Amino acid sequence: MTVTGRRLWTVDEYHRMIEAEILTTDEQVELLEGQILEMSPQQPPHAATMQRAFNYLNSLLTGQAFLRMQKIINKKLF
Repeated sequence: MTVTGRRLWTVDEYHRMIEAEILTTDEQVELLEGQILEMSPQQPPHAATMQRAFNYLNSLLTGQAFLRMQKIINKKLF
């Protein structure tokens, strides 16, 4: 058996796959440590906890930081 190495993806390659519609924004995938992983849909307890944490941090950091809650990183913003 021949063993081959694992090829990891870069952020730029990941974004190019989205632009080429190889990956779509409807797919539940994330780039984590160079791997494209399928993610399970968010369940209500997780969503509620994330919303409460976001609201708390947002109230503490108003005027000091801009917070985004679980939004995709769009390279066009940078």
